[in-house]
Amino acid sequence: MNLEGYVQAYADQIGFPIVVFDSAFNVVAFSVHDQDIDQSRLAIILSHKGSPRARESIRKYRVDQADGPVHIPPLDGQQARHVAPLRHEGRITGYLSYIPEGSTADFPPKDDPELGTTRSHIGLILAARALGNRDGADRSFHLLTMLLGVDASKREQAADELLTNGLVSSVPHYTVIAIATLPGETPRSANLQLVLDKALSTIPTFPALRAEGAVIDDEAVLVVPYEISMERLNDLLALPPFTGLRAGVGGHYTTLTEVHHSLREARVARRGAEIDPERSPAARWDTLGIDRLLLQLPLETLSISDIPESVRLLCAARSRLDLAQTLEAYLDYGCDAQRTAKELHVHRSTLYYRLDQVREIIGLDLADGKVRRELHAGLRVASLAGLR
Repeated sequence: MNLEGYVQAYADQIGFPIVVFDSAFNVVAFSVHDQDIDQSRLAIILSHKGSPRARESIRKYRVDQADGPVHIPPLDGQQARHVAPLRHEGRITGYLSYIPEGSTADFPPKDDPELGTTRSHIGLILAARALGNRDGADRSFHLLTMLLGVDASKREQAADELLTNGLVSSVPHYTVIAIATLPGETPRSANLQLVLDKALSTIPTFPALRAEGAVIDDEAVLVVPYEISMERLNDLLALPPFTGLRAGVGGHYTTLTEVHHSLREARVARRGAEIDPERSPAARWDTLGIDRLLLQLPLETLSISDIPESVRLLCAARSRLDLAQTLEAYLDYGCDAQRTAKELHVHRSTLYYRLDQVREIIGLDLADGKVRRELHAGLRVASLAGLR
């Protein structure tokens, strides 16, 4: 059984969702329990991740000297926790934490040999990961940095090693996924490593195919030899530890030496997921349309003066109706009045009235193709730049 299997088995045995930390207090695994309850409890547990107070409580209650779970009273008004040490050959390799409830919440936890055996398995796996991950993570980081870099000869070398050693499966095409924190938020390498590990194990359409990933410059980067399940990727990013992350999926390329192009595309797609709520939390390059170009503009430096005059007038118009939204919908639906009215849930005469108001404000003919192009592109850029 793998790490996640033992973690879930332990959670099932005690009847509570659990989180597993390594010895450096990085989250390395967590169980899935009752979905509604699990998310709220897990968010509370993770809010204390690696904090000085959490470490101090483990020292204070001598968890590292215990043989089983230790009851830790509520901290800062939060719920009580039970924390158990994880060991291999007597050495601490991590900690297992959960929030009890009901009649067990205020009393020392019960333990039994079966739970102790499961903790031993988890402790052993953490010890092995600590040894293997140092070399493996360094190797992955080195190879992917070369593969995705600017030096063509190094890309060839990295691709050859990845394929020859079976680190990435040989298939007709490859794709890159790029995951990072929202702009303005502090990147957490442990969180990115955790989402990387979870993504590699949960989103493959064909699990037998080998993918590779690494955290590079505050970004989790995965090179994958399979079709991406966007549903699984979105579900992963909806979990409490990852709600502050956004992902982009690049296009397909037939050779590994070309996937640096997919990384660029994945970053553009991720920007779309960051800016456009309709695409959040994950977007793919193949579905961006004209936004492929628009998302590469310096949107953060644009001001309303950079937008076409017609769009500025429309956005500045004082009206209880969002005429810009009406016009954008009209243009989105190919200027089909019947369909636009249906989608906006208004009568066609109401739509015509609003469009007449638009014409009056901008002073241009909506039947002119160049005007439509200017308005449609200008409205979209204004939306992406947060100017309307």
